[in-house]
Amino acid sequence: MNKSSLFLIIFIFVANILNSQNFEFSTLLIPKELKEDANSVIRFENTSIELKSQRDMTIKFETAITIFNKLADDYADVTLYYDKRRAIKSVKVIIYDAMGNELEKIKKSDFKDYSATGGSLYSDSRLIHYNYTPTTYPYTVFYTYQLKTSNTAFIRNWTYSSNYCQSIQKATYSFKYPLDIKLSKSEQNFEGFEIKKTEKEGMLSYEIENIGAIKWEPYVPLLRDFLPTARLGVDKFNLEGVDGEAKNWQEFGKWYYKNLIQSRMDLPESTKNEIKKLTLDIEDPIEKTKKVYEYVQDKVRYVSIQVGVGGFEPMLASEVDKLSYGDCKGLTNYTSALLKEVGITSYHALIYGNPSKKLSINSEVVSQQGNHMVLYVPIVEKELWLECTSQNTPFADGGGFTDDRDALVITPNGGEIKHTRAYDDKENHQKIIGKYTLSNQGNINGEIDMVCSGTKFNNHLGIENSSEKEKEKTYKEFWDNINNLTIDKVDIKNNKKEGKFEESITFTSENYGTISGERMIFPVNAFNVIDKAPKRIRNRKLPVEVVRGYYDVDEVEIELPSEYNIEAMSNDVSINTKFGSYTMTIEKVEEKKVKFKREFLLKTGDYSKEEYNDYRNFWKQVVKSDHSKIVLIKN
Repeated sequence: MNKSSLFLIIFIFVANILNSQNFEFSTLLIPKELKEDANSVIRFENTSIELKSQRDMTIKFETAITIFNKLADDYADVTLYYDKRRAIKSVKVIIYDAMGNELEKIKKSDFKDYSATGGSLYSDSRLIHYNYTPTTYPYTVFYTYQLKTSNTAFIRNWTYSSNYCQSIQKATYSFKYPLDIKLSKSEQNFEGFEIKKTEKEGMLSYEIENIGAIKWEPYVPLLRDFLPTARLGVDKFNLEGVDGEAKNWQEFGKWYYKNLIQSRMDLPESTKNEIKKLTLDIEDPIEKTKKVYEYVQDKVRYVSIQVGVGGFEPMLASEVDKLSYGDCKGLTNYTSALLKEVGITSYHALIYGNPSKKLSINSEVVSQQGNHMVLYVPIVEKELWLECTSQNTPFADGGGFTDDRDALVITPNGGEIKHTRAYDDKENHQKIIGKYTLSNQGNINGEIDMVCSGTKFNNHLGIENSSEKEKEKTYKEFWDNINNLTIDKVDIKNNKKEGKFEESITFTSENYGTISGERMIFPVNAFNVIDKAPKRIRNRKLPVEVVRGYYDVDEVEIELPSEYNIEAMSNDVSINTKFGSYTMTIEKVEEKKVKFKREFLLKTGDYSKEEYNDYRNFWKQVVKSDHSKIVLIKN
């Protein structure tokens, strides 16, 4: 055979391989049942983690995801973090069209490189990022990368499925480790699911196939709460260049404190003297802690960077003092160092910070966990949890970002799992005291005093430093039931001392009341209207979770127009269910004045899928009552 013939055969062979690879990504090959309720399909996903030694771990990942619509475009976003202990060894992205033909090939050099801090934080953490912008649907994004790290204390979790409306053709996860290292694991919700699990000395793997998409439903828990998950940990590890060994949380915490915290709490003498002088006349330890906390809030600013992304070791307290900024680890460490100088004991705590859902440290597996750090201060049978990153949050009031979950408290004597503050439903409180005057033309003008506390406090923080234009936009959205609303004046007070966010607003609006002949009709509840109930779900499949309850109280005086009298008004309402309660009264207090009162309590709770209709009916009753009207007739 001559060389040209051999070359031709090789060329055809390679071309056939490439074509067959492209053909594998054709959307025609996706089973029909995997397209149901799916915005995307994972064609395959392979995660391979090899712990080669206590100081050396390699992570290989490859996946192909077919994206059907713009709701799934985020899966075409590839972001990888790196630093001096975490290296990106390779990365590649290829985009395919609906028939599996290659559209675009992206190399590592095509990625954009950024600081992971978004600024000049004292950190070497960086990231590379690539985001494909589609021109047509469906398309498939294939990407693969390899990471090498010496931080071996954290091992990526395995999850059965991580996203609603995403199906899976095939996914594998494997973890290999040396025989001199002991593996621990926590497997949850495995019963009743088809999972191919292989476990032997030095290796553990999971494999799943043909997993249909789970359609999102209102008030659903996180997928991890009812689908299989596995968390892994090893008894010998390396973190921030330091070898460690721990068989339980007590040992891990003791090692963490000794190696990553103890040497980071230095402060300049000038700052030590300043904080001592500031608290000299304060004897109450809680008040002293509060004074130090407020000092930190006034002095430093927060630069957002998660635990793990920016390493696990806090900045030196002296560096935070000098630079006046830091991430959660640095600011927690700085506050702890200041408290130590004034005789207050405090401990760093690793935690999962998440504003919408609760996620706890897994107590069964010893490993580096959490994406956030807060400060735990035990004082005379009272436990304080300090969110050191916020300049606006009240003292010992972390709100919904870290409430009601397990955290790892790190002390010189070891680690301990403790539960953060859980807010009672009535603590998440909003109170509105208002009044408005209805004119003969149906226009209204009035004023509102609104006070929010508990987790409701944090909901309003975003407007504190916004422009007047932004404030007006926010209030118009908040009171979108009032047409033609004009905000005349806004006064805002962040009352951190009492843990209350206070707002006073004056406003005007045209055509609030609808005039028809001799009559005028207007909705009595102007300031806190629930517009719609959760949507109807036929044959609901998932449980119901109300993550946080709350308690709203409204008291509003209404001045009626001089040319009209009351012809009819809604009856009082009282609703009491396992999901919450609601009362509404309308009282005529003078000839031209009525008083509207409303109380709404939503309870935190977990309910079965069969209870969803009852839950929805509760909301429907509230919505109906919130739209109660008064009918006026001309004198």
